Amino acid sequence: MKRITIADVAKRAGVSISTVSYALSNKRPIEEETKQKIQQAIRDLGYRPNQSAKRLASKEKTRNIGFVMPLQGSELTGLEMKFISGAAKAINEADYTFILLAHSDRNPENLLRFARNGVVDGFILMEVYMQDERVELLKQEGLPFVLIGRCGDNAGLHYVDMDVEQGMELGFSQLEALGHGSIAYLYKDDPNFGLAVRSLQEYQAACKRHKIPLMTQSCRLTAEDGEAAMNALLDRQPGINAALVWNEVPALGAAKAVQSRGRRIPDDFSIICLVQSNISNNANFAPVIIDIQAEKVAAEAAQLLIAMLEDRPVNTPHILIPPRLITGPD
Repeated sequence: MKRITIADVAKRAGVSISTVSYALSNKRPIEEETKQKIQQAIRDLGYRPNQSAKRLASKEKTRNIGFVMPLQGSELTGLEMKFISGAAKAINEADYTFILLAHSDRNPENLLRFARNGVVDGFILMEVYMQDERVELLKQEGLPFVLIGRCGDNAGLHYVDMDVEQGMELGFSQLEALGHGSIAYLYKDDPNFGLAVRSLQEYQAACKRHKIPLMTQSCRLTAEDGEAAMNALLDRQPGINAALVWNEVPALGAAKAVQSRGRRIPDDFSIICLVQSNISNNANFAPVIIDIQAEKVAAEAAQLLIAMLEDRPVNTPHILIPPRLITGPD
């Protein structure tokens, strides 16, 4: 059954969403005729304002913030913990309570049920898709939220994200400085995941800028798949002497494939991992890392949401955090 939202009421009554909101909250005077149209639309549709929307309209606050994190695996990774730590610290320092909503699927109905019970004032969303159902849901419900990542269309949205273009350029410049002119990319094949889409686009753009041929292979989030992907690349292009890998887990397998062919890392072959990584603790090589500064990204997202909740001016709704290049122990 389709959920009835404030947008449906506005459409039925022939008014704007903000007019319906004002009529429900009595925050601004609304003409009696317009009020009657809105009330009739509410009765016709059976609309019931959610508890969070009621609290926002009355300016009553829970001082709770929900951090929505779809899980990639059965356990939280080190990178995920960095995002959690950065957001929690900023939220707690502002005298709000951090609530982690970690789940193994992206069913928007789960978020809708939580959003409507009035437990939190706003949300921070992780793992953002180019077309993200959660974004549309929260917009329709009239609830404040900030993205860690970006959609395809970000008009009217607030987000904090890694500067993917700068990160890819850091990687290419480092590899070229080491004398590598044949740079492959092991990428996440997900045409709707914002970071995966932009990373692949920026690799392609960097290859064009640096006049380097495209060499790509998709791989999933396992060491075994990273090994298989790297072997497939080396079988096709034996001259490859460097690779960017989208995640620390497949990077382990990629390194194993390189070393199994008698090539030394980093003497004969260089690997750059596109996230802050702990793999140097588990491998016999030290990868170069593009650190996306997860804690800083999450803290900025929390501060942006808090400014929105406190009706403070937001001068920069779109924030890109520059990554760092780590070439040794951090």
